[in-house]
Amino acid sequence: MSENEDEPRDGEQFPPPPWIDLTAEHLVGVAFEAPISTIPSADCGEYSDAFRKAADEAISNGDEAKGAVFSALSAVCSFHFRADNVNDAFGPLMVFENRRSPIPEDFRGNPAQVLALMAARAQDVALKARLCDVAWLLDKRRVDLGRQAILAYVGIIHEVMQEKRKFRFSSGNDPLSHTARDIVKRALLLSAMRSVGRDTDEQKASLGLAETLVSMAQKGTNPTHLHRLYELALQFDIVAPAEIGAAIVGWLQTQGNSLQNDSVLDLQRLAASAYRAAGSNHDYNRSKIMVANTLREMAEAALRDRSAMLASSFIADAISELHGVPDVRDKRLELRHRLVDIQVNISDEMQTFSQELDLKEIAEGRIASLQDLSLRDALFLFAAMSRSPSPEKLQQEAIASIQEHPLSSLFASSFHDREGKVVYRSDGADLSATPNPENLKGTISRAEQIRRLVFAQGEIRPARRAINERFFISDDSFTPLMFNSEFVPPNLVDTYCRGFRRFFQGDAISAIYILTPLLEASIRHVMKAHGHDVSVFDNATKTQQDLTISAMFLQLRTEITTIFGDEIVTDIENTFLDKPGPTIRHDVAHGLLSDGDPFGPDETYACWFIFRLCLIPLFPHVAKFDDVLWQ
Repeated sequence: MSENEDEPRDGEQFPPPPWIDLTAEHLVGVAFEAPISTIPSADCGEYSDAFRKAADEAISNGDEAKGAVFSALSAVCSFHFRADNVNDAFGPLMVFENRRSPIPEDFRGNPAQVLALMAARAQDVALKARLCDVAWLLDKRRVDLGRQAILAYVGIIHEVMQEKRKFRFSSGNDPLSHTARDIVKRALLLSAMRSVGRDTDEQKASLGLAETLVSMAQKGTNPTHLHRLYELALQFDIVAPAEIGAAIVGWLQTQGNSLQNDSVLDLQRLAASAYRAAGSNHDYNRSKIMVANTLREMAEAALRDRSAMLASSFIADAISELHGVPDVRDKRLELRHRLVDIQVNISDEMQTFSQELDLKEIAEGRIASLQDLSLRDALFLFAAMSRSPSPEKLQQEAIASIQEHPLSSLFASSFHDREGKVVYRSDGADLSATPNPENLKGTISRAEQIRRLVFAQGEIRPARRAINERFFISDDSFTPLMFNSEFVPPNLVDTYCRGFRRFFQGDAISAIYILTPLLEASIRHVMKAHGHDVSVFDNATKTQQDLTISAMFLQLRTEITTIFGDEIVTDIENTFLDKPGPTIRHDVAHGLLSDGDPFGPDETYACWFIFRLCLIPLFPHVAKFDDVLWQ
């Protein structure tokens, strides 16, 4: 492990690697390829292990020169190979909180020059490819090393084809494996660079090898090999796109029904991509229809295995594949009807799991805090029981949750409504990359659902019950507060009072249907008070319409955030507007709540949150309200 620039955790110190001061003098008299001379594998990971063992032995024997050379080679061979990135092909094998394994940048300076020397002298093709590639990345003026890397990568595959080498963890010599594909891809990427290999003999060698492998895959019976190599051929224009599409379709016809549907699907999609690249719209549309038919077959097979959720996913994909394809309206309509029929059975596959939460202590503490308070103080305390979490905190907690439970975040997830329809899809998290805010939405939504549940059950409902037991709640109980709140439009004071009365009395159905539409009216009222235009002008009809709350948050989010702050705006989005949250505003507006939904924790929290928004402008002025007028 090499020390990163971050401070070691808890004061722990990591010694510098033996190769940190590597110079050309260390190479004198060192047969640096000796530790790997008997290894039949063409895998740098196995080389790294052998070099590490040799380095440890040399250091224990007091031979610092060999120890430095072998440890450097072990580090270089340990790099994580990323064939797709031409300028950043090697990354750390492991990353921890404040340290990581080596990367090429660690070798800048004298060590890079030593790597270049070893690259020129190396005879083992796998080691030579790695050394030449890394040395070129560290000094791109060394075009000769880049070209030698291309030839070395080509040489690896030729030796595998000649059964002189094999890949690690491979039962045989497979030049069509994914490892071989990545090596060929790296050679093709380097040869395509104008500054390295374009229009050179090295490029001809890499293209010739790729053509040979494509021909081998075409003559074989393995659909994975065929897809792997034709995908490479399409990316680097090794074979004309139209020829790729036709070859795939012809190959599938020769295989009959011997292939699994998922293999057929991958090849059909690749054929469609090839036809699209060729500009053949007719063949492209024909391939898309074939893809849709295969997905339909996969859906019916999933139904026979009693998996309605999987079947509905396949049908949804089939509908999506037909988007933009002409003359398939009836087919799309049939698939949509089939999707609805299948989704009815999804609820049978769902399982409920529960976790007991003892909220007794929280509830008793909240009830105790309201004892001996006047109605005025009780209402203000009720509104101040919690604050909206900041979006930064939500993201940090989501990232921490993903890091703590990585397996639960690796896979994509879907969110379904009560009818089984997919209302939101969340991609799996890439644990090796910076978290994407969009990928965190699912994790944040689940965490917020728990927060709202605990707060509603542990504090809102006990506090509301305690207030009801001590005071008579009527519309007039809220009138002074609503009348003086900047958040409440003057013409809606009575409506707000009625909504909060219903909320405090436990009439959740009336409360949610009264208060939710008022949130939109209040935000519009506040925006107008700050001088913002919240209407849209229709040039065709020369009429004006007020923006909906969704449109306001889309078009005027910066202005809304300036007024309300990030925390409140994010809480409104997570509770009322955005999927995969409860989208209460949408459900209320379109009649999607069932009879029991208004009594749920999300709806309880929503009503409390609106009450808090009404009282926030009054927090600095509590003393101005007579605390005995309402009692």
